Amino acid sequence: MSAPGTLNGLLTEGTRALDAAGVENAAYDAAELLGHVTGRSAADLRLRGDEPVREEDAERYRALIARRSEHYPLQYLLREWDFYNLSFSVKEGVLIPRPETELLVELALQHLQRYHREGRPARVLDLCSGSGCVGITVERNFANCDVTALELSDDACGIIRGNMARNGTERFRLIQGDLFQGPAAFGLERADVILANPPYLTEDEMRSLQTEVGYEPALALYGGADGLDFYRAIAKLYAPVLETGGLLAVEIGEQQGEEVSRIFADFSDNIKVLRDFAGLPRVVVSGLSFSLTI
Repeated sequence: MSAPGTLNGLLTEGTRALDAAGVENAAYDAAELLGHVTGRSAADLRLRGDEPVREEDAERYRALIARRSEHYPLQYLLREWDFYNLSFSVKEGVLIPRPETELLVELALQHLQRYHREGRPARVLDLCSGSGCVGITVERNFANCDVTALELSDDACGIIRGNMARNGTERFRLIQGDLFQGPAAFGLERADVILANPPYLTEDEMRSLQTEVGYEPALALYGGADGLDFYRAIAKLYAPVLETGGLLAVEIGEQQGEEVSRIFADFSDNIKVLRDFAGLPRVVVSGLSFSLTI
């Protein structure tokens, strides 16, 4: 059996193994996994690198490195991931929260701060909720709102419930159901904000997924032959319940801006495609979009 080693020794070992396996950001991933196993912060790993590691922790770390070398997602190995200013439980069965999706949250919060600081609580609808990261983050960062999340997957709903408890939600309601049934099926009559990060990959894209993405649930990825099925349903079924002056924002694939804009043009003449922090088209927004600063 291999010697337990030190923090520095294990970190070097893990980085080399991940690098040899072609894992991007090998040093970062190795450090995240070592911190996860040992309970050490990034600063501890740097400042206390000569400290020995318990044998059982070293073996657990090596097992995680071996799994990550197979391109199993880092977030699933850690079983948690930060999103915006909160932390969420993640595991197989739910889409991994990504930084570009934070744009949906930022848009919603800007809109709510501007138009709903007073009066009745704003009604926010979070479609295809996944881990619940979008809706929960909005609810935790804006007091005067009630959030309803709609999600089909049994696995995802279980994770959402855990994340509700983890983040102490107070005005967040989860409905399990199929978006294609329409809002009336769930008693959803009106909304001030509608947010969605729906499945949007095409058949061709599903056949050529990166290894890491292939571990994520197909239900959260596949958007129909052309990737647009969910946008058509949102435009036809959910846009009509949006209040006048309300905000609708949906995440898109980077090649889908024009097509999704055309779909939403049937109910709005105020549509804009916004870019994410990497400069890629990422969100189609309808409503009071031109007053927002992003």
